[in-house]
Amino acid sequence: MIKYLGFAFASLLLAVLIFAFASPLWNRWVTYPRLDKQMEDYQKRQERELQRREQMQYEVKQEAAQASSAVEDLKRREELISRTLVFAEKTKADIIANARKEAENILHEAELKAKRAIQEAKQYLGAMEHQYVHLKEQKRQFLMQFKSELQTFMDRIGKDPLLTKDTEQLLDTEFRQIKEEIAPTATDSNPAGGRQD
Repeated sequence: MIKYLGFAFASLLLAVLIFAFASPLWNRWVTYPRLDKQMEDYQKRQERELQRREQMQYEVKQEAAQASSAVEDLKRREELISRTLVFAEKTKADIIANARKEAENILHEAELKAKRAIQEAKQYLGAMEHQYVHLKEQKRQFLMQFKSELQTFMDRIGKDPLLTKDTEQLLDTEFRQIKEEIAPTATDSNPAGGRQD
């Protein structure tokens, strides 16, 4: 009987240790807030289940202590403890298997979402790069065209006769000669050589 009680206590301690240490490791590996909430809810359900099972095992232990006065009662309770331990072991194995399966499913779903997000980010980055290259080419073409037009304009300004003093004086002289050829009588009528306005 003491062997069964020891085995039950060891199983209970093992289940408590598994749940006590599995939760911090899981929270460290999975950093998505929604997953943390799901895991927290799942852990609370498991803790309630463990507490219920601990309470059940505690009651069994109390009954075993009281059953030591009668052999018949002891045999009946020994059988009850044996069944409870088998059930606890099976339940513990089921809980661990279910927890692992659910954790794998959650992790797989998170990986798929992360891959999808990375793919979308890559596509967006590709589109942005394409736009950047296109805008850069448009700017280069605009600057080249503007430079060409500006250079043409600067060449025309540089060739303008008003910017060179010699050409300006030459044009003024030619203009006076043409004016005198057109109106020679006007200058002849003014013997002093004055201008007639």
